Amino acid sequence: MKKNGNNYANAIVRVDFQYAHRFMYYPGEAQYLHGHSGLLEVEIGGEVDERTGFAYPIKEAQKLIWEIADNFHHGTLFQEGDPLLDLVLSGYVKAGIRNGAPNTTPPKKLDHSLVKSYPECRVSVTKKVSSCENFCEMFYELLKDKLNIKKITFRSSSLNAASRSYE
Repeated sequence: MKKNGNNYANAIVRVDFQYAHRFMYYPGEAQYLHGHSGLLEVEIGGEVDERTGFAYPIKEAQKLIWEIADNFHHGTLFQEGDPLLDLVLSGYVKAGIRNGAPNTTPPKKLDHSLVKSYPECRVSVTKKVSSCENFCEMFYELLKDKLNIKKITFRSSSLNAASRSYE
């Protein structure tokens, strides 16, 4: 693909993580806490470096993306206002697991209008429902100042997926 007469391409970065969530107002079984294996795919546009052949160094992009995704890995997402949030946080204190497992490094804390994290409990609170569509928006908002994002796709199962383009 040519852009402005230059050698331009999209690099694709994939990260996967396991998470639990629920749809607070959903009338079906998804209102209960349940888990998924999430697959996040981020397309990053850039000039192809003639020397290296890369549009973007994948390892650098993976590191930036994982700093955010790590908050959700083996974590639980709640929507703002969910009455289960306080029960889970206090339950972690009672169980003595509030500050994580030994020999683990907690994720970098998120404090954004769309998501706030409690890394000491591997819990995140989202402004919107944690649907695939909203995961795309959330990751874009958290990464847009660091990467030239062209498209984000998020898959929570073989049946549930969404993508958003940013061109």
